[in-house]
Amino acid sequence: MKFALFGADQESLSLAQAAVEAGHQIVWGGDVASARTGWDLPWLPDSDLADQWEELLELPPGTAVIVGRGETPAELRTDQVLQLVKSGVAVLTTFPLVDSVLSYYEIDMVRCEKNAFLQHFNPLLQQLEDCVRWVAEGHPELGAIEQVVWHRPLAERTREQALWHFARDVELLDQVAGGLNRLGALGSPDEQATYAGLSLQLLGKSQIPVRWEVGPVEQSAEPRLTLVAKNGSLKWSFNETGRAVQLEVNQGGQAKTESIEPVDPYAAAIRRFAASAEQAGSEESDWPSALHAMELADTIEISLRRGRMIDIHDKQLTEEMAFKGTMSAAGCGVLLILPPLLLTAGWIAELLGLSVAKYWPHALLLLLAVFLLFQFLPSLLQPLKPSGDDAVE
Repeated sequence: MKFALFGADQESLSLAQAAVEAGHQIVWGGDVASARTGWDLPWLPDSDLADQWEELLELPPGTAVIVGRGETPAELRTDQVLQLVKSGVAVLTTFPLVDSVLSYYEIDMVRCEKNAFLQHFNPLLQQLEDCVRWVAEGHPELGAIEQVVWHRPLAERTREQALWHFARDVELLDQVAGGLNRLGALGSPDEQATYAGLSLQLLGKSQIPVRWEVGPVEQSAEPRLTLVAKNGSLKWSFNETGRAVQLEVNQGGQAKTESIEPVDPYAAAIRRFAASAEQAGSEESDWPSALHAMELADTIEISLRRGRMIDIHDKQLTEEMAFKGTMSAAGCGVLLILPPLLLTAGWIAELLGLSVAKYWPHALLLLLAVFLLFQFLPSLLQPLKPSGDDAVE
């Protein structure tokens, strides 16, 4: 399989390296200037073709694009991914690629409409099958799982760092806890203090409480996942690349440590992507998981502002939903502006002795009727679907 590398960051470069080691070929490079400093990448094309990225829209079959953040502004990167998806190009992105959840909605809408193949890379998702099973069924020795805790030490506990890491971490927690759909944030009125010690409570379909928390780097900068069970606990330690490297089992005051066979998340992601690309389509995409993680991250500030748990409803953005949302917003503007405007115009016309003064209610009624007719525009423009005997083979 052939790959184009569009946007250099640590993970997109590692994915490209894993692709080369798996026997694939990197045939195009753009927005990769930063990779030429401090990286030994003999397979990287000599020319940086970022200004000619439209070439990617006409890639031959069997060629995919690895997309990283690079040095491109988020708005432009979003538009570029949208164009790639519209063109039916198979895409593998790093995650989070951009910070705005609205960008993920836009991309997901196009992905569904074009039945496009789009995956993302989160190194935390390559393992822990046993963890998922124990949360669902209980541990054979420690009993039922009562709580899930994720501790994330950060050297820089800023808002940006906290939200970026939470989006990655919560995608794993979402799989472990069976679909998280409620979030409550606990923080200080001071923003800096809030994110320096941010603590989040989450709930999902399993009804097992999940806690995610930020802390300072003390003995280790590695994140830890803990399952608190009825008769003990299980604690996974991760390394800097997102691999689970150690499991500590605590029972009856006794602790035993088990090493975990190392898994290369980059190689695993390339294998999964290449295998799925053979049946490339929307069903093989995992973008909805990335979107849900970003929805949860976007809910943090809402919860902090309102001071309570927030429900996250699963909704898929479509052109029809976008149209309805736009028309709802426009309707509020129409009702807010149009009646006072026409009332004032009628009053002024009456003062001037104009004969049209008495017709302002009719004008208001006509304009409102026209606006209401616009609500039926999608139904009128939607092509009729053949069915039954009318369908054409």
